[in-house]
Amino acid sequence: MRLFRSHGSVALAALGGLAVGACGLADVFRPGGLKDVVLRYTGATTLNVGTRVAPAVTVEVDGVPMPNPRLRFSSSDTTILALTQIGDTLVACRTGRAVLRTRLISSMVADTAPTAQDSIRVTGGSPLPTCP
Repeated sequence: MRLFRSHGSVALAALGGLAVGACGLADVFRPGGLKDVVLRYTGATTLNVGTRVAPAVTVEVDGVPMPNPRLRFSSSDTTILALTQIGDTLVACRTGRAVLRTRLISSMVADTAPTAQDSIRVTGGSPLPTCP
C-alpha cells in the first residue's frame, strides 16, 4: 500500500511540473535583461479652467508599443491640476502650471518603475468652486 502512495505523490509532482512548464511560468522568472522603457505624454499641455480630459500617454518597450499599460498619475499642485478620485481624468482647476507625473506600474521590464514628468499649463477663467 505504501508503494502506491509514493508513486501517487511522484505522479502528482510530475503533472504539476508539466502544468507549470506549459503555462510558461518559467519565462516569467527567466532573467531576460532590462528593457528600454519610454513613457511619453501625448496629450494637451495647455488646458482651460474647467476642462476634464483623460491623460494620453504612450509606452514603448525597446521601441515597441506596449498594449494596455497600467499607469498611475499624480499632480505637483492639485489646486491647479487635479485628478478625479479614481485617477483617470485630469481636471484643470485654476490658472497656473503643474507637473503631471506618470508612473508605469506592475512593470516586469525594468528594475524600477519607469516614470515621466510633463508640465501642464492651465489658462483662462476663474477657479472652479470645487475641484476633486
